[in-house]
Amino acid sequence: MKSNETRPLIFRLIVIALLTILQVIWMIMLVNGLIRYNMLLNVLITILSMLIILYLLDRNDSPAYRLSWIILVALFPVFGTLFYLYAGNKRPLADMTERIDRQHRHHKRDLETMPNALDQLIQKDQRIGSIAKYVNNYAKFPVLAGSEVKYYPNGEAIMDDLIRDLEAAESHIFLEFFIVEYGEMYTQIFDVLKRKASEGVEVRFIYDDFGCLLRLPENYVEQMAEYGIKALKFNPVRPIVSLVYNTRDHRKYIIIDGKVAYTGGVNIADEYINVKERFGYWKDSMIRIEGTATWNLTQMFLIVWNAFEESELDFSLFTDEEMLEQGKKALNDLDNKKGYLQPFNDSPLDGEPIGENIYREILNSAEKYVYIFTPYLVISYELQTAMTLAAKRGIDVRLMTPGIPDKKMVYRMTRSYYRPLMEGGVKIYEYTPGFLHAKSIVSDDRIAMVGTINLDYRSLYLHFETATLIYYHPVVKRIQADFLQAQTKSRMIRHKHLRRTFVGRVIDALLRLLAPFV
Repeated sequence: MKSNETRPLIFRLIVIALLTILQVIWMIMLVNGLIRYNMLLNVLITILSMLIILYLLDRNDSPAYRLSWIILVALFPVFGTLFYLYAGNKRPLADMTERIDRQHRHHKRDLETMPNALDQLIQKDQRIGSIAKYVNNYAKFPVLAGSEVKYYPNGEAIMDDLIRDLEAAESHIFLEFFIVEYGEMYTQIFDVLKRKASEGVEVRFIYDDFGCLLRLPENYVEQMAEYGIKALKFNPVRPIVSLVYNTRDHRKYIIIDGKVAYTGGVNIADEYINVKERFGYWKDSMIRIEGTATWNLTQMFLIVWNAFEESELDFSLFTDEEMLEQGKKALNDLDNKKGYLQPFNDSPLDGEPIGENIYREILNSAEKYVYIFTPYLVISYELQTAMTLAAKRGIDVRLMTPGIPDKKMVYRMTRSYYRPLMEGGVKIYEYTPGFLHAKSIVSDDRIAMVGTINLDYRSLYLHFETATLIYYHPVVKRIQADFLQAQTKSRMIRHKHLRRTFVGRVIDALLRLLAPFV
C-alpha cells in the first residue's frame, strides 16, 4: 500500500488501542478511588469477585481457561473482576447468538437439502462414521458424497486454478476471509471480481474487521459498492461500544456458482503465495472442492450474511438442481471411489468445542498413525492427553510446527508443550524453511481434515472457524505425502533442544498460565 493509504489505517489502530487502554484504566481508577472512601464498595467488589470465581467453577469451559481467570480474579480482585466483565464474559455475545440461531431455525429445511451420506459412511466404518455423526449432530452439517478434491501444499499452487475458476463464474461468487491485504494476490483476485460484478455476477464478500484492521480502509465496504461488490465487515471494532473483540471470523473460503469451492489456511495477502517473504518460506495448505460438498460452505456463508445484513438472501436461489441430482446419484453408488466430505463450521456461540473434540476423536480412533500440521500449539490438558495416550498405545503421532515463528511469545509458549508430549512418545518436528501456517490432520489413510483451526485457545474456543473432514477419499494419501515431504525439510526436536534454566521454567509456567488470553 502507498504511504498515504497506510497512514489512516495506522491512525485508526492507534486510536482504537488508546481508547481501549483508557477505558480499562478509567474503570480501574474509578473503582479504586471509590474503594478508598467506601468500605461497603470494597466489600461489594470482594463479593463480586467471589461470585465470578464460583460462576467460572460452574461453567463448562476448558479447565485451563477457567483456572487462568480464577487466578487473575483471586490475585487482583478489582482488575481481574473488571477485566473479566470486559473481555472474558460471553454475555455480550447474546445478540450475535440470537441472530445466527434465528437463521438456523428459519432455514432448517434448506440446510437439509442435499442427501446425507452419513448412514452409508457408518456402514463402511463405524468408528470413523461416529466422528461424522458427532459433527452432523452438533455442527448440523451433513456428510456428502460425490465430490472431487484437489490438495494444494502451498498458497502459490492455487492461483492458476483459482483465477481460471473465477473467470468462469456465471451466477455468483462468495468470499469470506480473516485477513485481506492489498498486493499482488489481492490484485489478481479482485480484478476478476470487479469485472465479473460488472458482467452481472453476484459477488459478495465477508471480511473480519480486526483481521483487516491495518490492511483495509475504514470505508472499504463503500469502496467495494462502487464496483458492484457487496461487502460485509464482520464484528466491527468499536472501542467502548463493542465488548466482543475476541469473537473473530477466522474462516477462509471462496465459493464459485455453488459448484466449486476453495478452503484452507490461505488468506488474501502476498506472504501466503510467497511473492513477499515474511518469516522465511510460508507453507500453507488449501483444497479445491468440486461437487455436492460445496453446499455446506454455501450454507455457512448465507447464514452469516443473512444474520448481519438487512437484505436477506433466499437459500433456494443458490440451490443447484444439477448438484442435487449428483448428490442423489452418489448416494446410490455402492462402489463409491470418491469418498465422503463434510465441511463444517465451528462456532464460539454454541459452547461445544467441535474442532478440539474432532482432533481428540481422530487420535482416539487411530490404528497406525496421526500426522498434524499446526502453526501454534497452545492446547488443553485433554488434547495433550489424547496425543500422548495415542502414542503410548503404539500409534505413530507426529506434530509439525514452524521453524521460524511469526509471534515469538506464542512460539515460546508452543515449545513449552514439547516436553510432556515427547515424554509421552509424540514426535515433534519444526519446519526449518520458515513459517508453517497449515492446519490439518491425517490418519490411517482413511480420514483427514484441512481447515482454519489452529491448535490454540482462540481457534478452539473463541473464533468462528471452518474445516473439511475427508473420509476414504484418494486425496487423504496426498495429504499424508505432503507431511512426509515437509518432514524431510524439518528438524526433529530432541530433549537436548529443550534444556531450560530455572528462570526459563518459571517464564514457561507463567506463559502457560496466560495461554487462554493469548
